[in-house]
Amino acid sequence: MLPLGVVVVVIKHLNQFFLSVFILLINMQSSLAEMIAKGSTRVKTVFNIYHQNSNDGKQVFDNSGREEANVIEPMIFVEHQITEDTAITGHFVFDFWTAASDTKVDGSTGASGAGRGTQTRVSGSLGFKREVGKLSYSSAFGFSSEYDYKSLNGSFNIARSFAKDNFTLGFGAQYYADKVNLFQDLTPAAHARISDDLPRKIIALSLTGSQILTAKDIIQFSATYVQAKENLESTASSVLISGVRESEQLPKARKRYAFSTHWVHGPGESTALHTSYRYYFDQWKLKAHTLRIGHAWEINDEEDILELFARYHSQSKVEYFKAEFVATEEFMTSDSDLAKFSSYEGGIYYSQSLADKDYFGLNFSDVRWDNSLVYSTRTNGLRFAYWQTSLGFEF
Repeated sequence: MLPLGVVVVVIKHLNQFFLSVFILLINMQSSLAEMIAKGSTRVKTVFNIYHQNSNDGKQVFDNSGREEANVIEPMIFVEHQITEDTAITGHFVFDFWTAASDTKVDGSTGASGAGRGTQTRVSGSLGFKREVGKLSYSSAFGFSSEYDYKSLNGSFNIARSFAKDNFTLGFGAQYYADKVNLFQDLTPAAHARISDDLPRKIIALSLTGSQILTAKDIIQFSATYVQAKENLESTASSVLISGVRESEQLPKARKRYAFSTHWVHGPGESTALHTSYRYYFDQWKLKAHTLRIGHAWEINDEEDILELFARYHSQSKVEYFKAEFVATEEFMTSDSDLAKFSSYEGGIYYSQSLADKDYFGLNFSDVRWDNSLVYSTRTNGLRFAYWQTSLGFEF
């Protein structure tokens, strides 16, 4: 279970990479969930390299369909134990990327002439967590900033264990007060300029639980509700109307629901089988099914972990999606993330124990080096791959 609450993607480009990165962020926080010795500090540094491409993006401004993007992203997660039951946490992220679709929209409308080259995003958070008997709770406040998207956000999570710690139930809430800049008119005669700080508000609620069934079986479940309001369009997305490019138009609200279950089974003393299923639907009539299967082994005297995994995702399109429009409609999008498609993903993960190390007169304990490599392809043309490496330690 992810005890710190809901996994919510609040990124202007809703693609698989940022979903994976946000899940990583929650997993990093979860990996820091157990209390450590008073006065100790736990650190995890993460580095991501991502590439995606497609020639079939119907939303791309210059009609090329090219959805190429390259992302480099360092991240750092820190936890310091103040007392035996209280800790402060924080993370910092710095992205820089090139995205062909963004550059083409920006450069072709007259907003900045040649358009934007490399873009950057800075984000971070500061929070605390506390345990009181069988109850644990945490809260955090964060920010994110890039040239056309800014976010201030807060979260609160609470969990309690029951039945001799065999069952755990948790609740999480997150709120985002965001500002987005959008192109309002993309027609050549309009000389469109990007807007200033349009509001977007998002609230997310989650209920999570886990139950130990046997010595070799754990089942987890979650239910998630997300509501987004105002200015939900993407800066980089456009629609083609009888040969003329215009901005996409979307409703002012979107309610989203997801239900998932995860079963972990240990067929042997040093192996684990992970199987999860997720069902999703929303107010825009998109429905999706996601299945993930992974098999992990403990190797090198049970010090290291190797996992092979595969993921299948299938979704319908939103009711406002068309590859091309013959006339202006109230709501219109050609965003490939909102189209009907199936995706196939495979990857490998390896976690290596480096034991304890001494550097600069300090003792670093429980040093671990993790690496994962993932490749995914969609039936609507988009394909991506990323490499993720991280180093964690305590001192």
